[in-house]
Amino acid sequence: MFRTKYLFYFILIHFIIATPQINLHFTDLINENESSDVLQHNCLRVAAFMGTSRLDREIITYCMNDLPSKFDIENDNIFPKFKFSELSQQNITSQQLYIWSAPIDIIERYQFYLDQLSASYDKSMETQVFYNCTLPRFGPMCQYEMIVYEQNYMSLYDIIVGYYRAYGYRPTKLTCYTHLECNRGSFSACLDWSDICNGYVDCVDGGSDEEHCWQLEINECNDNEYRCHNGQCIPREFFRDDTGSPDCVDGSDEILELSQHVYQCTIQQPSFECEEKTLNIDGKNETDETECEQWPCKNIYTHCDGIWNCPNGADEIGCYLSPTLNCSSDHHICIEPITHELMCLPITKANNEMLSDVRHFLCYEIQRKEKQQPKYLSLNASREVVENHNENKVNSVNSRSPFFEIYPQREYECHRGLGLRVWLNDTKNLTTYACLCPPSFYGEQCQYQNQRVSLTIKFQTLSDSLSTLFAIIISLIDDGEERIIHSHEQFTYLSSRDCKVKFNAYLLYSTRPKNQTKTYLIHIDIYEKFSLNYRGSLLFPIKFPFLPVYRLVLIAVIPRKDAKYPRCSKSQCVHGKCMIYSNQPENVTFCQCNQGWSGRFCTIPHTSMCSSDSISIGLSAYNRSICVCPINKFGPCCLLIDSICQTNNNLTCQNGGQCIPMDEYTESNQKFLCICPKGYIGDLCELIDNKLIIKFEHDVALSQTIMIHFINIIRNAAPIRTTTLRTMPLTQISLTIYWSRPFHIVFVELQNKIYYLAVVQKTYQRSITTTTIINKSDRCQHINELFNETFVKLNLLRRIKYYHLPCQNLSTNLTCFYDNLHLCFCYDYQQQRLANCFKFNHDMKFDCFGQSVCENEGKCFQDTPDCPQRATCICLPCFYGARCQFISTRFGLSLDAILGYHIQPNNTLRHQSNIVKISLVLTIIFMIAGFINGILSFITFNNKTICEVGCGLYLLGSSITTLFTTIIFGLKFWILLLAQMTIISNPLFLRIQCISLDFLLRVFLNMDQWLNACIALERAITTLMAAGFNKKKSKQIAKIVISVLIIFMIGTNIYDPIYRRLIDEENEDEKRTWCIVTYPSSLQTFNSFMQTFHFLVPFLINLISAVILIIKKSRQQSNVRPNRAYKQILKQQIQKHKHLLTAPVILVILGIPRLVISFISQCMKSTNDAYLFIAGYFVSFIPPMVTFLVFVLPSEFYKKQLYASLTTFRTTIQRYLQRIR
Repeated sequence: MFRTKYLFYFILIHFIIATPQINLHFTDLINENESSDVLQHNCLRVAAFMGTSRLDREIITYCMNDLPSKFDIENDNIFPKFKFSELSQQNITSQQLYIWSAPIDIIERYQFYLDQLSASYDKSMETQVFYNCTLPRFGPMCQYEMIVYEQNYMSLYDIIVGYYRAYGYRPTKLTCYTHLECNRGSFSACLDWSDICNGYVDCVDGGSDEEHCWQLEINECNDNEYRCHNGQCIPREFFRDDTGSPDCVDGSDEILELSQHVYQCTIQQPSFECEEKTLNIDGKNETDETECEQWPCKNIYTHCDGIWNCPNGADEIGCYLSPTLNCSSDHHICIEPITHELMCLPITKANNEMLSDVRHFLCYEIQRKEKQQPKYLSLNASREVVENHNENKVNSVNSRSPFFEIYPQREYECHRGLGLRVWLNDTKNLTTYACLCPPSFYGEQCQYQNQRVSLTIKFQTLSDSLSTLFAIIISLIDDGEERIIHSHEQFTYLSSRDCKVKFNAYLLYSTRPKNQTKTYLIHIDIYEKFSLNYRGSLLFPIKFPFLPVYRLVLIAVIPRKDAKYPRCSKSQCVHGKCMIYSNQPENVTFCQCNQGWSGRFCTIPHTSMCSSDSISIGLSAYNRSICVCPINKFGPCCLLIDSICQTNNNLTCQNGGQCIPMDEYTESNQKFLCICPKGYIGDLCELIDNKLIIKFEHDVALSQTIMIHFINIIRNAAPIRTTTLRTMPLTQISLTIYWSRPFHIVFVELQNKIYYLAVVQKTYQRSITTTTIINKSDRCQHINELFNETFVKLNLLRRIKYYHLPCQNLSTNLTCFYDNLHLCFCYDYQQQRLANCFKFNHDMKFDCFGQSVCENEGKCFQDTPDCPQRATCICLPCFYGARCQFISTRFGLSLDAILGYHIQPNNTLRHQSNIVKISLVLTIIFMIAGFINGILSFITFNNKTICEVGCGLYLLGSSITTLFTTIIFGLKFWILLLAQMTIISNPLFLRIQCISLDFLLRVFLNMDQWLNACIALERAITTLMAAGFNKKKSKQIAKIVISVLIIFMIGTNIYDPIYRRLIDEENEDEKRTWCIVTYPSSLQTFNSFMQTFHFLVPFLINLISAVILIIKKSRQQSNVRPNRAYKQILKQQIQKHKHLLTAPVILVILGIPRLVISFISQCMKSTNDAYLFIAGYFVSFIPPMVTFLVFVLPSEFYKKQLYASLTTFRTTIQRYLQRIR
């Protein structure tokens, strides 16, 4: 009873009081086997940085190196313990144990117990125990205690920060690197890892510390890499990117603060210290303080910045308010030096030596004002009040950290580690101390330096995965038969959140020292987090094995969604499949093992502990399964449920946003993140995108491709530029853009660097519609148009001081201008018109990191060079679509390509475009005509008399193909219409119709054309042979020809369904699913040839047969009646045998428009050409629809047979009805 009551209070207090969580990891490693091979156990994992704004992410693992046998812990602690069975009876969940700081392994064992209990009533684990600790005590038996702990701590991060504030690292002994035998002679200090390959011989017994370092000296880097001074390589993108976080081991890629290091200026070092030196121009010391006559001292950057930029202080008027004195707009608030009373001083008397400005009084009495940082683009003047400014300064000076006063000097040295108090006996108050060491160190006191791989990696995603959440597993492996995973790190990656983030990780070897005979590698697996679909793997070698710390800095590109790699059939992969690394040009392969198998060739069995809904990717060196969890699970075995996204729907994502839990790499109060669908923004996707409507006046010469540059102004930081590219329809003079990023200024760029200023807004407002009209007067002029040639050639430092002059020339009504480095716009400020300029790269590349997702050699264009949120494809001529997926050359044009983009998703038929409505009407007409034509033709030609000759069989086959063509044509149109209107969305159904319909349509259309050609050809042969024509032989040949044609039609089109596939196209406005076909270049040539062949050859046969019929009949009559004129005979024969001539002539006439359209227009370059091509598309279906008109109606014989067949049908129906009655 006592335990139940205590448990109830324990649950209640955790709901009332928010406390930190201290969940130990890897506690089970030492319970089953206390082996010295287990290097780390009882670990704490904590994010190295607080918040999500930092561009570095790192998990620091503090682990214990001492084996538990060292601590003789007696099981008599004062904390209650509960069996799993007792917890289960009280309906305690594993989530509650997690919140109560239980060790992760115990939590997962308890969850496994609950799962087994509900499934098989297995009670073998019910006696396992959970100790109910109270902070600062924690651990499997509550045996550990945090030395530094305050009640106001909210997280483990706060506890560790508090510890290091209380006990800063002030070592009395140095840490040592002991894995290299080294005699340092008379120098008593041990070897540090940084002493190896530092250019100085520290080991006097042979210089072993510098023995292999020549390999670094001859190491060469790629063109896209920067070579550190020590010889290692890092991506050039990381050069000079963050002074606080160097990527080279020696820090040579960054310039440290001047107080930390002294640098000499070289050409290769564009440092702040070098750039700020005075520049000698024409024998003069030119600085930013010379030739300022044309530079107004009062502008938005100088106003209220605390510095008198104007001699009379006019730029500081109205900035310092007094509750007792109200001065006019041309007076300073000053102190009379004798009476010390406040007074209003006119600016005309400013700088009078008898008076002192109140600003200077406060500045020199309280705190000297520091030099300000460089100023960045702004639209508003600074209005900081001096009293508040100085109050904050004083508070920051007087504030002191209390930690050094509360905690005494620590009794146990842990170097860079975290000290713990270990309770041996609570009753006797027996304790000792232990250290949790970070990855860089090990030992009882963290006194030894670890061999390790120091990894910094930044990921890039292509435009098809910008909103895809990935699970990334980084493993340190070797090339042995066991393919041991020595250590690993796992985290989630989302491009919109992490595109600028560098992930830092220490990867340790499983043995000390590492095995020098093995080759070590970094293996990266990438999975889609929501679906757990495998995306790909990357491989990076570990070079220079003699280095104790190998620094590896990478930029890794996540493979594209539908990436295709060469197939590999590695027979050695016994229980797995052969895979190819996506980043290895040599097509390096590896075995991806099935669950329960590991090793280089998947031959080593093991028991996977991963949950059934997760993926097991291997076994660690410590015999633990490495699992990839689904989105709502976490823990080493993915047994624990993360319910943050299901707890309260009102507090999670709205408008269809996807909720994702924050992983442990982000220490933040924000526990989840929303991936917003297109059209929504905000932390909870609660806001809609901004809508920008840009209209162009008729006097603006538009280009087909337009770039829109959005400039987001950030206080005390460089402005952020994002760009989108749009294709301007020829018939429109406006663009509508939905934009989710903040912006203050918008420029429109046409071809040849023609800029227009579109929008300037001082305050960014969300979810609004902005309409702007671009006039010819809004064009930004180049400085070549504003200044003479001599001025333009001046040095930029001198030239830019005169950039206010164009704006002050009111006659030009200038809105903006630019040079080769800047974009400038004019603004009004206190009866002045001034220029506001910012750096702008006019030739910036937005090439999707050089890896395009565009089809058919289209060029990929992203909105920012380093952190894109959307991308656009620029298509070659004759290709179009969001991914250039449609080809529109000659006979290869499909209905999807012509009509697809004109169908508006989520709109009713009534609100569709005119071309869609016209196509709908034509389709209905064609279907009705096709069914009537096909049925009547079938009734006519399904006759023994007609089928006695080959021509009759051809006509019967043509009537059958007409019916099938009509059915498939109708299905094709209606499925396309309903799919693009998002009424049909089943992917399996869409895939089946994608593969089948276009293929069958091509087969039946081509078949009908060839059958009509056969009809015309046999009639011509009949005319030529006259009495020698053999009906029986003709029928036999017709059967063979029809069979051959069926095989030929299928055979020459069978490749089409093989290369057809569905793709999902998403842009800022809509989502569509397309059926596209992509042929290899050689097959594309064959396809074009065959489509031309299937059209031209039947066309020519019909044409030639018609000519033969007319000429032969005319010559026969001319021989019989030689006295009559040939023209008269020709007319007579045409009139007499018109039933034979009508069909081929009409078919030839119907084929001419399609022939002309296909060869003259070449291709459809945009959807604006759709009317012409939809006409050509429907014309191609007319021949099958007019079989009855061109063959039956002109022939008296066929009409008689039709009447006879209809009479027979009518008689049969009447008899059947009478029998029913």
